[in-house]
Amino acid sequence: MDIQPTETTGRTISVKLFHRHGVDTEQADSIGDAIATVKDASDLDEAKILQNDEVVYASERNGTIENWEREWEREKRRLSAEKSTWDCPHGTEFCYADDRCIDCQIDRAAGRTDGR
Repeated sequence: MDIQPTETTGRTISVKLFHRHGVDTEQADSIGDAIATVKDASDLDEAKILQNDEVVYASERNGTIENWEREWEREKRRLSAEKSTWDCPHGTEFCYADDRCIDCQIDRAAGRTDGR
């Protein structure tokens, strides 16, 4: 059974693998899949990851895929933390909407929440 997605992002991710005698282009479902494609490739002169036809990784400019992957993960976590912060009623600095502090978890378990 082929189930169609209920939402689409409108983005395309592709990987270009440059070899001595040509260029292979592969589509990827995510940046993580694109990173795996670059890691699995062998005998490359250069690799690029493109999102919506814009280069987000180029081995010539960004260095090894492993170093770039670490930076990408770090930036993804930083952006996630900035977007998910919420006003903790207990004043806890590292309390997020999807990862509440212990006091907020206790409030939620006891039914003392404001619905957030």
